Amino acid sequence: MAFGVIPAATRIRCAKALLATAAVYAVLWLLGFQKLFLNDAEGLATLLQIIGTLYSVVYAFATYVIWGQFTAVENEIRKESGSLKDLLLFSNRLQEAIREPMVRAVKVYARTVIETEWGALSRNEKTDKSDRLFHEVISSVTSVKPEDETERMLYERLLDIANQASAHRDERLSLSAKRMPQTLFLFGNLTASMILFLLFFYPFRNAALGVVAVAITTMLLFFAHFVLTDLDNPFEGTWNVASDPFSELVTKFR
Repeated sequence: MAFGVIPAATRIRCAKALLATAAVYAVLWLLGFQKLFLNDAEGLATLLQIIGTLYSVVYAFATYVIWGQFTAVENEIRKESGSLKDLLLFSNRLQEAIREPMVRAVKVYARTVIETEWGALSRNEKTDKSDRLFHEVISSVTSVKPEDETERMLYERLLDIANQASAHRDERLSLSAKRMPQTLFLFGNLTASMILFLLFFYPFRNAALGVVAVAITTMLLFFAHFVLTDLDNPFEGTWNVASDPFSELVTKFR
């Protein structure tokens, strides 16, 4: 069941990599390659331990950075959609003719975010259409002309909510464009590759144990890489931020 969250194509690539590395180790063992390093087993073990420790630190740091960005995007989505929900709720006291353009603008904007902006952000493209529609939401608020003190107080509250939504949208778009630093990504891949590379030299006394060790290490490193690359883009992949808060604006609020 745990593997159900991982796409079938990814599992197939992992199986191919696992079989390839295990086969390479088995062939090298049959050729007696590892016997050349019998006297260096202790040094290889120490080197593997050092690089493994370095990789664990780099991986933990990368996961922390990426997860922080991922959750920050989720939080801003909730805050932005929450502000728009407040906009609809607080506008209930307005006349229907004044409120209707505001409701329509919010729903059209929310629908566009779901249908086009999610995909654009996943490809790191511009969001001109949703930007224009969000400006229409703001315009629907600023165009309100309060007629008495009660309406003026309500208008100020709506304007404050609209400003909050705008700030959360700007922050969401800024966070959505961030990706893992390329140097960190490359360094993590390099250390992972060195771990696997050094295992081919390690002289296991038992060939089966060597094959299993290489296969397990390949699988763990492969899925560690998968987690990093999948979380790095919060809008696509196995783990991604949901557009449900905006869907609720379209279906549940009026």
